[in-house]
Amino acid sequence: MANAIGRSILVVIAIFSAGWAMLFFLSQTQESRLSNIANAVLSGTSFKRNPIAEAGLAAAENRAICNPREIRAAAIIRLRLYEMAVDSLDSQLANERLTSLRSSVRKALGCIPTDGLLWFIQYWSAINRGDQVSDHLDELRMSYRLAPYEGWIALRSPYVLAIYDVLPPELQESARREFVSIVRTGWIRDALKILKGAGWRHREALLAGLGTVRLDFRLQLDRALRAEGLTVQIPGIEPQEFRPWRY
Repeated sequence: MANAIGRSILVVIAIFSAGWAMLFFLSQTQESRLSNIANAVLSGTSFKRNPIAEAGLAAAENRAICNPREIRAAAIIRLRLYEMAVDSLDSQLANERLTSLRSSVRKALGCIPTDGLLWFIQYWSAINRGDQVSDHLDELRMSYRLAPYEGWIALRSPYVLAIYDVLPPELQESARREFVSIVRTGWIRDALKILKGAGWRHREALLAGLGTVRLDFRLQLDRALRAEGLTVQIPGIEPQEFRPWRY
């Protein structure tokens, strides 16, 4: 009798364990799926259709116990969904998705308040809602403080340089240091894109900090700029006559 009861208990435990294993497997699948899509968003991949049903995002955002990787991915995907709505020129849909984005980011920050990207999305979404930059500088400061050198910073730099003139001195310095970090890491294409765009008005201030960057990276940036017909003065690089046939 005792053996039979023991076997029954073991069976119940096995079934219970299998159930938890299945739930864990499904959770991991959802987490991995959202994370892969979020990584594609950050890499600049474009989607012709919505990358995931919004119901799946809501499930990730409303778990009783948050999954940091999953809820972070959900916020990043909602950022892309909002951008897609803006591109479609559907203002009502864009407003709805902006509201969903801000709600998602708030929940994600409640789960992982040390994530610099989420602080930047919080700042960026507020500005897109029409808020004043001056009202959200603390969010931008948190983004720089928590994520000074992460792989996505080339996405932040153009937005910050676009408002460089209205930033307080310490955030201007952060923007300059960030550009130097991008070049120092060897992201020459990103640096070129930034300089040609929002950074062009501030090119002298941005380039002045490159003196400590490896010479080969400075030379690569110089060549890339001159290939675009842009002549600048990079510290430690002698001005040269532009001869496109040499490159």
